[in-house]
Formats: sequence, structure tokens, C-alpha cells
Amino acid sequence: MASSSESLRGAVGSTTAAGGASQVKVLELGCGFSKTPGSFGVDIIPGSQADLIHDLNKFPYPFPDSEWDRVICLDVLEHVDDVVKTVEEIWRISRPGALIEISAPFMSSVNYHTDPTHKRAFTSRSFDYFCPGRPLHRYGYSKATFEILDCEYDRGALGHRRGIAKLLTALANRNKDRYEARFAFIYPMHQINFTLRTIK
Repeated sequence: MASSSESLRGAVGSTTAAGGASQVKVLELGCGFSKTPGSFGVDIIPGSQADLIHDLNKFPYPFPDSEWDRVICLDVLEHVDDVVKTVEEIWRISRPGALIEISAPFMSSVNYHTDPTHKRAFTSRSFDYFCPGRPLHRYGYSKATFEILDCEYDRGALGHRRGIAKLLTALANRNKDRYEARFAFIYPMHQINFTLRTIK
């Protein structure tokens, strides 16, 4: 995805081509103090880089249906009161085919247990409830539907690991069900990353 425009505070977050035509509208929820360039940021913290100060536990979000091409949620879903309602709101405001990028603490992460504001951790199957064709979708928790394009442990740390640590991380990523059932607390991961595609 091209990203040649600078972020405009108070304007709709979008990536623009040289001619000024809007290409991709990007929303970052829980942007904090390091908002993704070119995105429209939302956060509850006054003085953050947010373009809009809003509590993500308050629904609906102040955006129309099917507005965003890309929604970024970096280390934010572990803080919300209701993950299902939050994911449903992300689904509502994202366009068909929109990409949803999520990072969150993995279930065995020491970081999950360290932060007193964390309400939950995630596993590789946490979003299966929203994905038609996955066994957990049959419970019908939500009308929001997505396709999981990618799921990976510790994506940001992979380039820094060497030797046995790199090998074990690779093995865990290739065998997620077995790793989570038997080895997650023997060799813990810190973060889990998802890329979803909105289905409407």
C-alpha cells in the first residue's frame, strides 16, 4: 500500500496519491503517542496523537458504516471491556474487503500478566468465532464476519532471534494448535498478530 501523504490532524486519515486522489482510508484505534503515519487516530488519552478523543468502550463509534479500508488495532483489544462488541463495531465501520491489523498479548506472555489494565489475552483461535467455516463459528456469538489472512506469534521480534530461540518460534508458528495445547507455558511467546479481511 502506498503511503505518500502526511498525517493531517483532524482530517480523515487516508493515503493519497501524488495527484491528491484518495486511495486508502486508514483508521488506527488506540493510537496513543505513536500513530501510524497517514492514519486517522482514535484514543481516550488527551494529549495523545489522536485526531479524535473517544472511549472505545462507548458504542457506536462516531463513524458511518463501511467507511474504512484499513483498521489498525495495535495492543488495544486487550484493554476493552467487551471484545465481541468492539470487533462488531470494527466490522460495521470497515468496508467489504478491508484489512484489519491486530496485535495483542499472547496467553502465556509475561506482558499480559504485568499490565494491570489488561483484561484478556489471545490465542490463535480467538477470532475463529467471527470466521465462517471455522469450527468455533458455529456458536454464533456475532453477525460480524471476517477471513483470517494471517496469524503469527511475535512478528516484530522474529528478525532479532537467533539459534534455538528462532527455531522454537518457527516451530510454534507452524504448529499453533499443538504449541498452544502443550508447550505455550514452557516456551512462552509475547505477542500474537492477526491480519483479517472484512466479509460483508
